[in-house]
Amino acid sequence: MTSPKHLHYTTKNMNQSRAQYLRLADNRLGLRALGEAAAARRKLVCFPHAGGQSLAFRELTDALPDEWSVWGVDLPAHGWAAGPPLTDIPAIAEFCLAHLPGEILDGAILFGHSLGGCVAFEMASRLVERGLAPPALVLSATRPPHRLNDYESLARMEDAHLLETLIFIGGLPSDWATEPEMFDHFKGAIRSDLIAFENFRIERPLSGVPTLILAGLEDVVCRPEHSFEWSRYCADCQVELVREGHGFLQSQPGWIAERLFAFLGPARS
Repeated sequence: MTSPKHLHYTTKNMNQSRAQYLRLADNRLGLRALGEAAAARRKLVCFPHAGGQSLAFRELTDALPDEWSVWGVDLPAHGWAAGPPLTDIPAIAEFCLAHLPGEILDGAILFGHSLGGCVAFEMASRLVERGLAPPALVLSATRPPHRLNDYESLARMEDAHLLETLIFIGGLPSDWATEPEMFDHFKGAIRSDLIAFENFRIERPLSGVPTLILAGLEDVVCRPEHSFEWSRYCADCQVELVREGHGFLQSQPGWIAERLFAFLGPARS
C-alpha cells in the first residue's frame, strides 16, 4: 500500500473536497473525495459497477452525515483514470491495494456495487490475510460467483443486445440507445469488467469481517434469493432487501444510508 507520506493533499471543507481527485499509479487509478470530514467518524471506500466510475456514489454521499468520509475509486480506463482496463478481480484488488493510500484504507469500510462488490470482497480477503481486516464490508447488488450459470452471460452478448440489457438494468444512461457511439467508446472497459465479473471465484470464505448484503427484490442480475447465499462466503453476514432493481444505488441512497446506520451501530463505529 502507498505510504501516507506519498499522499499530497490538504484537508478542505465539504464543498471543496467534492472536487478533489487524486491521480495515482501514473494516472491509472483515480480516487475521488466525494465527502471528506477532518475528523471522520467513519470512512467509506467505494467500488462501482461494471463500466461505472467514482461518481456513481454521489447520491449515497449526499444521504450520509457530514462526519463521514466517502471515497470513490476509478479503476484503470474508468472515469478519469487511464487504461488499459484489467480483466481479473484478483489483479484489480492487488492493484488497488498496491496504490490506494494506506491512510485512507486504514479503518475504512469497503463498499462495492455489483462488480464492485467482487472487488471489495477480494480486497477484504487480502487485507485479512495481512492482518489489516476492514471494520465492515458492504456488498450491494452483487451476485455470488457460484451462481454464474443461472444467468445469461453479459460478457458473451453481441454489442446491440448488451447495450439494450445494460440500459434496461440501469447500468448505462437510457439516451445511449440513440447514441450508440457512446457505447462504442466505452465498451472495451465495460467488456473487460464483465469478463472479470464472470470469471471471479472465491477460494476461501471471509472471516472476521461483518458483512452487509444489500439486494433488490426486482434485480435480474442478482436475484434476491441468491443474495442470501453469500452466507457460505461470509460467516458474519446480514441481508437487507429493497423493492428495486439492479440500480438501487442511485434510486435508493437514503435506504442504503439507513441500512448502513442500522448495521454498523455504535459498536461498529
